[in-house]
Amino acid sequence: MDPSNSGTLSTSATSSTPLTSPRVAPRVRLPPAPARPRPTAAPVAAMSTGAVLSGCGALVPWTGPPAVLVSSVLTALAVLVGWAVDRVVGATLSARRERSRFLESLDAVDEVVARLRAARSRELADWYPTADRVGASDAGRRPTRVLVLGVGRASSGLVLEGRPEDDLEAADPAVARLARLRAEAATLDEAPLCVPLSSTVRVVGPPVVAEAVASGLRRQLRSAGASAAQAAEAVDCVLVGTVPAVGDLPAAEPPPVDTVVVIGPDGEATVTLKDGRPCRQSLRVAFVSVFDDPARRV
Repeated sequence: MDPSNSGTLSTSATSSTPLTSPRVAPRVRLPPAPARPRPTAAPVAAMSTGAVLSGCGALVPWTGPPAVLVSSVLTALAVLVGWAVDRVVGATLSARRERSRFLESLDAVDEVVARLRAARSRELADWYPTADRVGASDAGRRPTRVLVLGVGRASSGLVLEGRPEDDLEAADPAVARLARLRAEAATLDEAPLCVPLSSTVRVVGPPVVAEAVASGLRRQLRSAGASAAQAAEAVDCVLVGTVPAVGDLPAAEPPPVDTVVVIGPDGEATVTLKDGRPCRQSLRVAFVSVFDDPARRV
């Protein structure tokens, strides 16, 4: 989500985003819709036809008012026909040129959007690395202000200005193309999904897999200055699919947390709770060996 929206999962946490955070994504202007077809400025066909017919009439040795009248009527009809042809042909050619210009401009916007989305994804990945990349990017030299749960689909912050679709017919294929372009520009397929460092997180899933995810989250907290005990308290792990040993006491009810990440048997992760509110956000999590986690060392 856009950093300006702190109500849902975001690419950064509004309350704790560093002052030197990634720049705001730029705005891109969409091209105007093709102009309405207009006739050519000068009625070329009309004037040419009238001139030719008048010249032919002058060469014929007609005499008398009837002949002059007939010649005048034919010339007027020729001019009207030529003018009509000018309007139809000129408007058609103008419409084709405008349409071609519009589609070429959309192609250019498509390329710009693709470049900006890729650059934005790289920028955010560098500023907010996942647990397996902590210390391996330039972000290692910056203060850690957020906890990166994983990578998933989020808002890009990229804005497309203008509404050319308002001036197009509803059945125009360009309308559907503009809708797809807006949807593509508005999102990033691979963006860091973060919560504030003060959050408490629970990872629920199969053994080893869930523990590896929790280990990575604790590693981020330690890199931000938390002690091993504080990291272990902030991120707990609930294992599913395990068979309790004989004589084990029933597990105590886990304390409430702000965020819950559920890991499926196939390793797919979903955020089901954020800031105490239910949600459903798929993401790709990072796995870190439990042997890197002091909370798991014997």
